[in-house]
Amino acid sequence: MKILVVDDQASARRYLTSIVARIEEVEIREAESLEQARTIIAAERFDVALIDLRLGGDARNRDGLVLVGELREKTTTLPIIVTASHEMAEIRMAMRLGAHDYILKDDLCDELVLPLLTEIRSRDRLEREVRELRARSASEPPAMGLVGSSRPMQLLRETVRRAALSDRPILVVGPTGSGKELVVAAIHAQGPHPDEPLLDLNCGAIPESLMESQLFGHERGAFTGADRRQDGYFALVRKGTLFLDEIAELSLPLQAKLLRVLESGRFRPVGAAAVARFGGRIVAATHANLQALVARGLFREDLLYRLDVLTVPVPALAERTEDLPALVAHFCRQQPRPLRFTAEAMDLLCCLPWPGNVRQLRNLIDRLAVFAEHDQITPEVLRPFLVSNSASSTEADKSMTSLEPIVRAILRLPVENKLAAIQEALIVEAMALCDGNKSAAARLLGVHRKAVERRVEKSLPEDGARGDPPGEPTGDPTGLAVEDGPRLGVAGSTGGR
Repeated sequence: MKILVVDDQASARRYLTSIVARIEEVEIREAESLEQARTIIAAERFDVALIDLRLGGDARNRDGLVLVGELREKTTTLPIIVTASHEMAEIRMAMRLGAHDYILKDDLCDELVLPLLTEIRSRDRLEREVRELRARSASEPPAMGLVGSSRPMQLLRETVRRAALSDRPILVVGPTGSGKELVVAAIHAQGPHPDEPLLDLNCGAIPESLMESQLFGHERGAFTGADRRQDGYFALVRKGTLFLDEIAELSLPLQAKLLRVLESGRFRPVGAAAVARFGGRIVAATHANLQALVARGLFREDLLYRLDVLTVPVPALAERTEDLPALVAHFCRQQPRPLRFTAEAMDLLCCLPWPGNVRQLRNLIDRLAVFAEHDQITPEVLRPFLVSNSASSTEADKSMTSLEPIVRAILRLPVENKLAAIQEALIVEAMALCDGNKSAAARLLGVHRKAVERRVEKSLPEDGARGDPPGEPTGDPTGLAVEDGPRLGVAGSTGGR
């Protein structure tokens, strides 16, 4: 650390230099006038400048202010600390010019000067590490599983980048299977300590009786069976990242203890007399609605506010279906055989709701790699695998159950032909959501594009009641039958005909 001390009084320079010299690995240069300081600054680069505001016996002398202004014109990154007797007007002017801080000469002491310089050194080190990390990330491909170029994924990457630079707790929220653990890995990799450990602990997978020991560690003899001392995750993570998955499953007593760690940065191992310091960062994740759990008394409100400082929402796959081709290609590259999806098969995938999100898509590709007869995946090859997806069938049952109240409400409408009214409303809404794009509206509705075209081209009566148009099949009362394409429903529960 290289420091420039500018003061016209030799005794003041000696005293200030004696304080600064107590910092390890420090190099000090001195200047007694504006001209001498200019000469030194032109030849050398400094990390900090300590400048007296008056560089002469004349009360009207403003050379220190002049030097502050000149330095700020050259650079905005050099921290400047000004010293003065009681010239508060000049101090305020120096702060407006861009000084980092000020110290009154009557108050010059170790307790004031050394913490300022230590804080500046720590900040410089952190900024240097961040610059190196950004340079390394720029030269590497965007990995870590954050695949896709859709708008939601662009927002997610930017949110991850900003959140990673902070040392505050982070809460990652999103539906099951959306890839929250990959987001946590990206946060850690882009943070200030990517070489430190990233440890994950599933709060719902460990019994409550063992969770406290896992988190905090324990001393020998702390409880029955504790025959040796063991470090917990708070100690093992060092300056890295502790990922608490399914944080909503943590018991209320442990929530209180976690809150104390977040507030104080300290923890006490089970059975220990002394406290230890936690130097890492906590990232929590959940698919649950924590606000609802707080209302039911199952989650501490103060812990939620403490965790919810930086929230990173992970989008569901249904919100970024344009990323499906990239995701399919990504998962296919991980298979032992060269799977190739036709355009029709990809269209079929894009029409599914994907309640299991990216995890469901990955599992589908894994099954195809094992059981598909051919490397080329067509809709005919794909449909049996969708039908056999029992997990998706369960989701289909849930979706049908959730539709029951809507169906009952529709049946009570004072409309003669309710099926035609529903059809018209669905098509109009789908076209509005897709900005008039018939192909996109057809994918949203889960039908062939031709079915939408036929209905859009025909004028529908305002009351929504109409019979089957001449020449069209009468076996489909909704008018959305597709003779030349797949009929799609919930993923895995319908395979088409």
